[in-house]
Amino acid sequence: MGKRQRLLQRAVDEFLVVRVERDGLVPGEPLVGFALASGRDWTLLRVITDSMSDGYALVRTRDLTDVRTRGKRDVDRRWTKKHGTWPPPPPAGGPFALGGTRELVARVAAAYPLVTVFQEELDPDIALIGKVTSLGKNSLRLQEIDSTAEWRRTTTKLRYEEITRLDFADHYNGVLLDLGGEPPPLDKTRQRA
Repeated sequence: MGKRQRLLQRAVDEFLVVRVERDGLVPGEPLVGFALASGRDWTLLRVITDSMSDGYALVRTRDLTDVRTRGKRDVDRRWTKKHGTWPPPPPAGGPFALGGTRELVARVAAAYPLVTVFQEELDPDIALIGKVTSLGKNSLRLQEIDSTAEWRRTTTKLRYEEITRLDFADHYNGVLLDLGGEPPPLDKTRQRA
């Protein structure tokens, strides 16, 4: 077990806040949150933004270039312990096992109506948000909702091997879902590649 993995496991065991960087994908954009689970392939964070919990992020463990744990006196940890749910809760459905990408997407899609999919190796500035409509052997189909809370009537095919991060249960997804409502029926004659 490498140093990063040991730090992540300590953070999971002791409910510590971590700051993780993925400089190979998104330089200068660290994620901060409680490490809830970490495995060889994926790490699950309870994201913290401005001292408030803001959903979950699954990031590929291999992409983590720097991991720093914060101590038990960390302000975000103390604030959450005093005013939030303690210990930080796992996603819906209880403890979160980190399996393959398809299994993770299936678990998240079953519990949450929207997921944000990142393919940062292809384009670090694009995130696709939507409802997972199907899970194939090598790819998923996503019915997207845009930044104006308008649903598309087609789906986009996304390959599991190109997914670098999944976000769910965050404030922004909640806003889009509230304003966008239920997705419209798909136009089965037009599907995006």
